[in-house]
Amino acid sequence: MDWRRLQVFNKIANFNSFTEASKNLKKSQSALSRDIIYLEKKAGFKVFVRDIRGIKLTKEGQALLSITKEFFNKIDSLK
Repeated sequence: MDWRRLQVFNKIANFNSFTEASKNLKKSQSALSRDIIYLEKKAGFKVFVRDIRGIKLTKEGQALLSITKEFFNKIDSLK
């Protein structure tokens, strides 16, 4: 897994929006989308369900979010 792409995933999931994550990370939505597609290919599962109303985490995406939150919290506590 790629550290940066996990951070992107975490931001998108926390904002529940590619648009808001894009503003926060100062990256284009298409760049974030490419990051998520790459992450999904490497992980072997979809992390978001995309539809006309927005995005939702898949079951696997929810599990990954839980793991990434714990990981980033532990990293932050080391600072």
